[in-house]
Amino acid sequence: MRLLIGLAMGFGIGFAGAVLFAPDRSRRREVDWPAATVDSGPTAIETDHNILAAVKRALRSAQEQLNEALEEAKEAQAKAEKELRVRYERKVHKANKPEEIEEKKRK
Repeated sequence: MRLLIGLAMGFGIGFAGAVLFAPDRSRRREVDWPAATVDSGPTAIETDHNILAAVKRALRSAQEQLNEALEEAKEAQAKAEKELRVRYERKVHKANKPEEIEEKKRK
C-alpha cells in the first residue's frame, strides 16, 4: 500500500512540477531558417531521379558484402574443423598408445 501511495505522490509531484515550470508559450520565438543557396548544391533526390535504382544498388552492395562474409565464415569453419579433427586424431592416437605398449609387453 505504501508503494502505491509513494508512486501516486511521485507522479503528482512530477506532474505539478512539469505544469508549474513549463516554458511560457507566449514567449515562444520564431526561428528563421536560412534559405537554401545555390552553392549548397542539389539534394540527393534531385540528383537521382530514379530512387528505385539507388535502392537496388544499395541492396546489391549489401548482398555482395553478405556473400563475402559468408564465404569467409565458411573458410574459417573449414579451417576450424580441420584443426579439431587433427587434435582429435592426436588424442585418440595417444589414448591407443598405452594399449599398444601393453600388447608389446605381453608378447
